[in-house]
Amino acid sequence: MPKNVIITCSNDKSGDFVVNHWYKSLKNNVNLTNIDVVVIDYGLSVEQKNKLKKQSVILFPGEKKYHIVNKRFFDSAKYLKDKFYDQVLFADGGDIIFQEEISSVFEKNKDTFRVVPLGMEVLFFEWFIFNNFKKGIKEKIWKTVKNKPVINAGVIFAPCQKFIELCELMKKMIKDKNAWGPDQIILNYFLYQTGFKFIDNKYNFMMSTEEKGFIVKNGIFYKSNGKKIAIVHNAGQIDLTRPIKNFGYGKEFNQIKHLVYNLKKTQYKLLGAYKKIFS
Repeated sequence: MPKNVIITCSNDKSGDFVVNHWYKSLKNNVNLTNIDVVVIDYGLSVEQKNKLKKQSVILFPGEKKYHIVNKRFFDSAKYLKDKFYDQVLFADGGDIIFQEEISSVFEKNKDTFRVVPLGMEVLFFEWFIFNNFKKGIKEKIWKTVKNKPVINAGVIFAPCQKFIELCELMKKMIKDKNAWGPDQIILNYFLYQTGFKFIDNKYNFMMSTEEKGFIVKNGIFYKSNGKKIAIVHNAGQIDLTRPIKNFGYGKEFNQIKHLVYNLKKTQYKLLGAYKKIFS
């Protein structure tokens, strides 16, 4: 039976989180019997490496150049090229925890990507396309993704070969490989051309852009309807703008930053209204 693989990446800054929260929550909630777990190493400490190796996590050395959000895709393709995995789950490492079994997602719609869109408008395409791509390329991308929901790159389920194709396209098309953000643009460009399936947002629940809100009880995240979230994503470019402080796995973690959360929600509502008026 072919194996599946879960890939993330980390440096020493987020390494403790990956060990004590990302991997711990994954191991406690997901049956890893037929799944390899790979961490692309961008400078983990010796202690962090040893802890992961003791848990049978595969460490893969990453490139020393480029921004981590871009090179993680390049290095994933390098790792996967000579492997024979069936399905890939590519996930952020420093801002994600797992709360429920996710293995069933590997078994459905296996021939295509399974992803989650942002819940609210953030004008992501408008900002990143026109600041990160050459003339001619940016117009081509814009034509493909204009007025479509933004797909988030923090959690991607995919057939292995198609995921490699995505990674290779990123390396080819991203002009400034040291910039934050163009990886998500190429993901959207590629998926809107080749096809994908939206899955329940409980598999990539981003609090900042979730219009219906959420609940935290004893450190556990639930949707506003009371259903437990499988993959919680405390998304944000910097810690200051993330909606949850003390983010982690356990009842002593996860306090909502109400001011930040409410300000961002108001901002995204205004951006959504702006886009409807001027589109």
